[in-house]
Amino acid sequence: MIYDVRTYDLKHGKVNEYMDAVREIALPLRQSYGVELAGWFYTIIGPITQVIHIWAYKSLAHMEEIKAKVDSDPRWTGEYLPRVQPLLVNARDQIMKAADFAPQE
Repeated sequence: MIYDVRTYDLKHGKVNEYMDAVREIALPLRQSYGVELAGWFYTIIGPITQVIHIWAYKSLAHMEEIKAKVDSDPRWTGEYLPRVQPLLVNARDQIMKAADFAPQE
Protein backbone atom coordinates (compact mmCIF):
# COMPACT_ATOMS: atom_id res chain seq x y z
CA MET A 1 0.00 0.00 0.00
CA ILE A 2 0.99 3.59 -0.55
CA TYR A 3 -0.60 6.59 1.09
CA ASP A 4 -1.35 9.99 -0.36
CA VAL A 5 -1.05 12.33 2.62
CA ARG A 6 -2.58 15.73 1.91
CA THR A 7 -2.18 18.66 4.27
CA TYR A 8 -4.28 21.75 3.59
CA ASP A 9 -4.20 25.11 5.31
CA LEU A 10 -7.59 26.77 5.04
CA LYS A 11 -8.85 30.29 5.44
CA HIS A 12 -9.89 31.21 8.96
CA GLY A 13 -13.31 29.82 9.86
CA LYS A 14 -13.57 27.57 6.79
CA VAL A 15 -12.77 24.11 8.23
CA ASN A 16 -16.41 23.06 8.61
CA GLU A 17 -17.31 24.31 5.14
CA TYR A 18 -14.38 22.35 3.70
CA MET A 19 -15.37 19.21 5.64
CA ASP A 20 -18.93 19.50 4.31
CA ALA A 21 -17.63 19.52 0.73
CA VAL A 22 -15.45 16.48 1.40
CA ARG A 23 -18.31 14.63 3.11
CA GLU A 24 -20.83 15.44 0.39
CA ILE A 25 -18.72 15.21 -2.79
CA ALA A 26 -15.07 14.16 -2.49
CA LEU A 27 -15.43 11.15 -0.22
CA PRO A 28 -18.29 9.46 -2.10
CA LEU A 29 -16.63 10.26 -5.42
CA ARG A 30 -13.26 8.80 -4.44
CA GLN A 31 -14.92 5.77 -2.87
CA SER A 32 -16.87 5.15 -6.08
CA TYR A 33 -13.49 4.70 -7.79
CA GLY A 34 -12.21 2.32 -5.10
CA VAL A 35 -10.08 4.73 -3.08
CA GLU A 36 -9.85 3.91 0.61
CA LEU A 37 -9.90 6.69 3.19
CA ALA A 38 -7.12 5.78 5.62
CA GLY A 39 -7.46 8.86 7.84
CA TRP A 40 -8.97 12.32 8.01
CA PHE A 41 -8.00 14.82 10.69
CA TYR A 42 -8.33 18.48 11.61
CA THR A 43 -6.42 20.35 14.26
CA ILE A 44 -7.94 21.52 17.51
CA ILE A 45 -4.62 22.59 19.06
CA GLY A 46 -1.96 24.07 16.83
CA PRO A 47 -2.68 25.59 13.41
CA ILE A 48 -6.46 25.64 13.80
CA THR A 49 -7.18 25.94 10.10
CA GLN A 50 -5.37 22.76 9.03
CA VAL A 51 -6.76 19.48 7.75
CA ILE A 52 -4.92 16.30 6.85
CA HIS A 53 -6.39 13.50 4.83
CA ILE A 54 -4.80 10.20 3.94
CA TRP A 55 -5.91 8.10 0.96
CA ALA A 56 -4.73 4.51 0.52
CA TYR A 57 -3.84 3.02 -2.86
CA LYS A 58 -2.62 -0.43 -3.82
CA SER A 59 0.37 0.97 -5.74
CA LEU A 60 1.65 4.05 -7.54
CA ALA A 61 0.08 2.75 -10.74
CA HIS A 62 -3.26 2.34 -8.97
CA MET A 63 -2.99 5.89 -7.62
CA GLU A 64 -2.22 7.34 -11.05
CA GLU A 65 -5.08 5.42 -12.64
CA ILE A 66 -7.61 6.54 -10.04
CA LYS A 67 -6.40 10.14 -9.94
CA ALA A 68 -6.85 10.37 -13.72
CA LYS A 69 -10.42 9.12 -13.38
CA VAL A 70 -11.24 11.47 -10.51
CA ASP A 71 -9.60 14.45 -12.24
CA SER A 72 -11.79 13.94 -15.30
CA ASP A 73 -15.04 13.36 -13.39
CA PRO A 74 -17.48 16.28 -13.81
CA ARG A 75 -18.46 16.02 -10.13
CA TRP A 76 -14.83 16.76 -9.26
CA THR A 77 -14.19 19.50 -11.80
CA GLY A 78 -17.65 21.08 -11.79
CA GLU A 79 -18.77 20.69 -8.17
CA TYR A 80 -15.95 19.91 -5.77
CA LEU A 81 -13.04 22.03 -7.00
CA PRO A 82 -15.06 25.24 -7.43
CA ARG A 83 -16.45 24.76 -3.94
CA VAL A 84 -13.14 24.17 -2.12
CA GLN A 85 -10.52 26.12 -4.06
CA PRO A 86 -11.64 29.48 -2.60
CA LEU A 87 -11.20 28.01 0.90
CA LEU A 88 -7.53 27.00 0.46
CA VAL A 89 -4.49 28.98 1.52
CA ASN A 90 -1.81 26.32 1.04
CA ALA A 91 -1.60 22.64 0.07
CA ARG A 92 1.06 19.96 0.50
CA ASP A 93 0.96 16.45 -0.87
CA GLN A 94 3.23 13.57 0.15
CA ILE A 95 3.25 10.02 -1.15
CA MET A 96 4.20 7.70 1.71
CA LYS A 97 4.85 4.00 2.12
CA ALA A 98 4.22 2.21 5.40
CA ALA A 99 7.05 0.46 7.20
CA ASP A 100 6.83 -3.34 7.33
CA PHE A 101 6.00 -3.19 11.08
CA ALA A 102 3.15 -0.69 10.68
CA PRO A 103 -0.44 -1.89 10.84
CA GLN A 104 -1.52 -3.19 7.43
CA GLU A 105 -5.02 -3.57 6.12
